[in-house]
Parts: sequence; C-alpha cells; structure tokens
Amino acid sequence: MKQLLKALRARHSIVAAKIDEEQRRPQPDGIRVRALKKIRLHLKEQIMLLEQGDAMKAPIARSKASNFGTLLAGR
Repeated sequence: MKQLLKALRARHSIVAAKIDEEQRRPQPDGIRVRALKKIRLHLKEQIMLLEQGDAMKAPIARSKASNFGTLLAGR
C-alpha cells in the first residue's frame, strides 16, 4: 500500500509540473490544462482514500485516471 501511495504522489507531482509548464507557454492549451487538472484531482482523491484506509473505493478512483500517460505524452 505504501508503494502505491508513493507512486500516486509522484504522479501527482508530475501532473502538477505539466500543468505549470503548459500554463507558462505563450498560448497555453486550455483543453490540455483542464484535462491535466482533472487527472491531478483524481490522483489527489486516490491519495486521500488510501490515506484514510478506504481500500474499497481506491480501485474505482484508479480507473478515472487511466489516460494519465496519454496526456503526458502529448507534449
């Protein structure tokens, strides 16, 4: 469980950095920023669920962030 929590926190940091990077561009892609923010929110929800020890809801939240790699590979 600690490994998963560590991985989720790392992904959250990566997504946050991608959001910052996109917003610093001269013409940020609003759709991409919005999508990355949704992913960041889902990761945050997963982290909170794991921290609370609610293992039954974690798999449901995990499926929401399944397109994480696709959006990060976009740029």
